[in-house]
Amino acid sequence: MKALRGMSLIDVIIGTALVSIMFFGIFSALRASLVLSSYIKAEAAASAIANNEMEDIRALPYASVGLVNGIPNGVIPEYATTTADGITFGIQTFIDYYDDPADGTGSNDTNGITQDYKQIKITVSYTFGNATKQYVLASNYAPQGLETTDGGGTLQVLVVNAQGAPVSGATVQIVNSSLSPSVNETAFTNIAGQVNLPGALPSTQYQITVSKSGYSTAQTYARDSTNQNPTPGYLTVVANQTTSSTFAIDYLSTLNLGTYSPVATSTFTDSFADSSKLASKSNIVASGGSLTLSGGAGSYALSGSAVSVATTSPYLVSWGQVNATLSAPSGTSVSVQVVDQNGNPIPDTVLPGNSAGFTSFPVNLAGVSTTTYPTLALSASLSSNSANVTPSISNWSLSMSAGPTPIPNVSFTLTGAKKIGTTGAGAAIYKTTISTTTGSTGINSLSLEYDSYGFSLSGYDITDACGVPPYALSPATTYNEKVILGPQTSNELLVTVTDSSGTPLSGASVTVSRSGYTQTVQTSSCGNAYFGSMSNASDYSISISKSGYTSNSASGISVNGQTLYTISF
Repeated sequence: MKALRGMSLIDVIIGTALVSIMFFGIFSALRASLVLSSYIKAEAAASAIANNEMEDIRALPYASVGLVNGIPNGVIPEYATTTADGITFGIQTFIDYYDDPADGTGSNDTNGITQDYKQIKITVSYTFGNATKQYVLASNYAPQGLETTDGGGTLQVLVVNAQGAPVSGATVQIVNSSLSPSVNETAFTNIAGQVNLPGALPSTQYQITVSKSGYSTAQTYARDSTNQNPTPGYLTVVANQTTSSTFAIDYLSTLNLGTYSPVATSTFTDSFADSSKLASKSNIVASGGSLTLSGGAGSYALSGSAVSVATTSPYLVSWGQVNATLSAPSGTSVSVQVVDQNGNPIPDTVLPGNSAGFTSFPVNLAGVSTTTYPTLALSASLSSNSANVTPSISNWSLSMSAGPTPIPNVSFTLTGAKKIGTTGAGAAIYKTTISTTTGSTGINSLSLEYDSYGFSLSGYDITDACGVPPYALSPATTYNEKVILGPQTSNELLVTVTDSSGTPLSGASVTVSRSGYTQTVQTSSCGNAYFGSMSNASDYSISISKSGYTSNSASGISVNGQTLYTISF
């Protein structure tokens, strides 16, 4: 007979683990059962709310089945909330007319009435387990007898882009505060770019605004004391008729408009009143209008050198020339070199003779690349065989061409060509007029709808531009336009010369004349010739010529203020 023994520690641990597994399994099953029960309860409550709402709506007279401030208009709020079993439910109601295909649709409807019955859609939303749940219930509500729009008409809005293609997903806001109750409804265009709103009450005051993210906007306009002939005006809905209107919107464009001064020559000059324009010097004195060896008669240094401060520009176009006035008494020598920003002489392969130094001037720097050498300076070498005499430089200079250079804070106005109506006297009222400035950088970036924009400013003349206004902006395009400005004159003429394809031509000769006035100007790289300080007159003549082209001319040209004129070969 075997002796009995007690449970070991391992037996206890294993037993406890088994009991725990069984317990957690039962607990999880119980918890899942409770969650499922709660969800079923919430879903049942949502279903009951939707069905109750639907029964309440179907108990209403057919003419009352519509949304407050909506189309069709009625007594039902679009949004509402209620609470059941501690849960808050949101209720959204949507009501619209439906054209049943049984009797034909649209223009093929056999009885001509496309509002066969109303469709009701109720969406009940609630939050369960950090997730949003929805219960949707839909139903049709047909009128007793012949289908009808309840004495209303149909409002149809078509939204297209710049090419006339439908724009889907556009927001269409319909407002009519003259009705009681008032209308304030938002709808969205379908794939055909349409919003159809049957059941709109008769009125002449339907205001429409069409928009879409990233697009321009379009709208109707009120008739007032200024805009006496709005285009388009408020829409009119007539009972049992369809009012249709088309609105065009498209992607916005960007116009980066900059104002600049023209390319100009600037010159670094030093007459050596002091050493303030020297970057470095050795055994050299700059004083009293001369650069000399240091010391005095009997004690002059036998050699010395100096380097000017650097010359550059962020808008550098080309290097010009070096000039200097040198004096080298017998037994002395003096020369000038051109050096880069590190003080290294420009090699002779770029600037012939530079390694030996220049003693006669001017020195032409046209062959020095502004890309390789964006910064230049002048270096002087002086030497003497005697401490009693010194060579000297009385002045030196280095020129360059730079530009166009930004002109900041220039005020200008852009005026679009699209009209929204006219005054009683017939004067046009334009949709877009923007008055602004180019800011501290000389550039203004504007987001604009597709249109043709005129450009005007005061205080300056337009002397050149590769894109002469007006600016014709297409949708979804970025335009970078530079306007070259000069001092304002009383009347100015900017002539743009193009070939037969419309491409601007540089180097063409443009002559503008009238009695007592004749001036000839060559066109710029942008094809423009500028004439300023002209008389206000309407009898100017223009003639153009260029080698390889047939000459052309025009007469009876009016110049009044800022005048832009294009002429072609």
